[in-house]
Amino acid sequence: MLKLFLSISGRINFLQLARHSTTYVESTARLQFAQYVDFATINQEYILQKGSGHYIIAFDLSYRPKSGRATAGIGKYWSGAAQTTLWGLEAGLLSVIDVDNHTAFHLDAIQTPAKQEREAKGINLLEHYGQAILWAAPQLTSLSAYLAVDAPEPMTWNVRFIFAKKEFIDRILTGTPLQIISRLRKDANCYYLYQGPKKQGRGAPRKYAGKINWQEPDLTSFNLQYADAHLRLYDGVVYCKFLSRNIRIAFCQYLDENHQVSAHKIYFSTDLQLPALMIGKYYLLRFQQEFLIRDGKQFTGLQDCQARSTAKLEYHRNTALTAINIAKAEQWLNRPKAERGAFSMSSIKTFYHNHLLIDQLFNILPEDTKMIKNHPLIRQLYHFGAIAA
Repeated sequence: MLKLFLSISGRINFLQLARHSTTYVESTARLQFAQYVDFATINQEYILQKGSGHYIIAFDLSYRPKSGRATAGIGKYWSGAAQTTLWGLEAGLLSVIDVDNHTAFHLDAIQTPAKQEREAKGINLLEHYGQAILWAAPQLTSLSAYLAVDAPEPMTWNVRFIFAKKEFIDRILTGTPLQIISRLRKDANCYYLYQGPKKQGRGAPRKYAGKINWQEPDLTSFNLQYADAHLRLYDGVVYCKFLSRNIRIAFCQYLDENHQVSAHKIYFSTDLQLPALMIGKYYLLRFQQEFLIRDGKQFTGLQDCQARSTAKLEYHRNTALTAINIAKAEQWLNRPKAERGAFSMSSIKTFYHNHLLIDQLFNILPEDTKMIKNHPLIRQLYHFGAIAA
């Protein structure tokens, strides 16, 4: 099934699977998709075998359009591309970011239940997202101690600023050993920690030294970790009021051509020992998950499933994204770093499609012709039409 997802050009649905397979008919493919497969464990083992060993976990939401009202999980969800809520389906995607190889692997996809189902269970969206991470905690904690979650663009702070919330972060920190990495609003309500002399006499000791004005912060309270002509990065521990906890921040000031501060961003981690340089690096690497989702939508049929049940929809999503894991490990990571170049899912799809056609050709030819299948000139045809052979 994974090879078919890599070999079929165009839409990937039950009819296409039957057309391109000598094993499946359409009804067999539908029955296969109804089976439960523990993709999280399968992908975990595969990543441990093929990856560098230096990972962080990323969690993000993926919207896909879907018409009708009979599909499980159907409803209105936020679409990042349209910057509004649209009718369709949503899934929470857990990915493993390979820090040393600068790429993302798929781990698991969990469909978001419809509003009626959530109300019947007595949970909201945020509780569902947290529970999805708790379910996968055994696989996640075997790979990394850090979970990086997205922070939306400023125009959507009030719409979907869901992960940097106390309810979500407390649920993850109390239910798993994971530490959170994310980004704060530019005007986040934070306070300097008081570092002066201790109070003598009765009464609680002073904890904070005033609210932080991020437009004009007291930089003497932070440590400069990096500076160049375009960026200054400061490290520090502050108290975040809406999270009700101390956090470590990576405060980035971006400079214009006159070396004046033109903008700033505040990355943070609940791990108070993680250096600011690593906080910024890990959060920015989270974006590799977006490339994984893009390749799934463009090349492995992530949005093509025709089924309506939760089991079949999750099977399709996980197969589409796991196929990218296979392609990435077998056709890209197995090369030395100096020879890899850019990862091209388009070229890999071309390779597997040509491979399928050539295999089918030799299956219908006489038996004695199969001896030339491994001839170098024949094998060149596998890469015919690829962008990067």
